[in-house]
Amino acid sequence: MHKKHLPLRKDGFAKYRARQARGARHTLLLLPPAKRRALQRNLIFIGLTLGTLLTLAVLSKANAAGGAYGVDDGAINAPGECNIDAWSTANRHDGSTHNETLSPACTFAAMPSVQWGAALSRASSTDTRETQVSPQLKAQVWSRDDLGLQMAVAAGAHFALDRRHGFDGADVNIPLTWQPLEALRLNLNAGWSHAYNDGDQQHRLTWGTGFEYQAAPLLTLIAERYGQEGGDQAWQAGPRFHLGEYVDIDLVVGRSLIGERAQWLTTGATLRF
Repeated sequence: MHKKHLPLRKDGFAKYRARQARGARHTLLLLPPAKRRALQRNLIFIGLTLGTLLTLAVLSKANAAGGAYGVDDGAINAPGECNIDAWSTANRHDGSTHNETLSPACTFAAMPSVQWGAALSRASSTDTRETQVSPQLKAQVWSRDDLGLQMAVAAGAHFALDRRHGFDGADVNIPLTWQPLEALRLNLNAGWSHAYNDGDQQHRLTWGTGFEYQAAPLLTLIAERYGQEGGDQAWQAGPRFHLGEYVDIDLVVGRSLIGERAQWLTTGATLRF
């Protein structure tokens, strides 16, 4: 015989919710300390990011490309427009290894073909922490709307703020974008990277390929593979959610293709105004 479920009284409902809360806290405490801290950091980052972006959404307009993805596109902001990208990346199997980045960029009306930007990132692991600032420049050199083609030249330098040798390297990249369909964009990158780390200097060719497919008005699917000669190789993929015209939210999974094949998860957001 089945028991009949009666409505909870007000005091009974309060006790029921309290038991639920205790259960959630107990589940959280069962996680290893490193993973628990990583989950808490990601939830705090997501909450703060969403709160800020939703507050500013009425002032902004978001487009595709950029953010935590490594393969660039051939477009730049329209004259007078700016964007702010923010993302947090955590190693899937090592919660103590994570990275947070804030990256603003603007195209000024006085120089309509040049986009100026910078990135501030903080990388942490079990025994090391490093803060890096990277001034960036991107100029669009060719655009043919009738062919769906755009090409740019991008350059950046990297400086470590908490290391004796501050200069960490520089890179130059040529991104090319072809849009054969209204919903599909294909990106191709070719470039060169100079890395400097306490006297160890390396020069490598870099490359990347990726696509963006707008599956629905509120959803774009993105995937990419990138790497450098004799160095890192990796792929990333995930959905990008468009919150109206104003804000984009990225959920990204990535994996290295060399060494221990580390995996990572990234949450990010783009604000354009």
